[in-house]
Amino acid sequence: MVIGFAMVKVVRGHEDEAYLDLRKVSGVKEAYRILGEYQFFVVMQAKSVAALQGLIGGVRSIPDATNICHVLITDRDASKQLAPIDESSFDFEVPVRGCS
Repeated sequence: MVIGFAMVKVVRGHEDEAYLDLRKVSGVKEAYRILGEYQFFVVMQAKSVAALQGLIGGVRSIPDATNICHVLITDRDASKQLAPIDESSFDFEVPVRGCS
């Protein structure tokens, strides 16, 4: 399994419609509303990198999506749960750059 993470920018004021459209894309496992330049953080899962590229194309085809920024693509075994991150241990902020 391949897991992909992306941030998605949508037309301002169309976030609700875009969220519903994102959830309809087969392979989108989770979609989180975020604040900032991008409106959604999306978790995707596919059987191969090629299938993930097709899935990203499906996200791009959402009518209200204006930009997508791939954050990470990994071959990590998707059947294993990711360990939760203890955000209280962070003493800094990392700005996201290069995703315009």
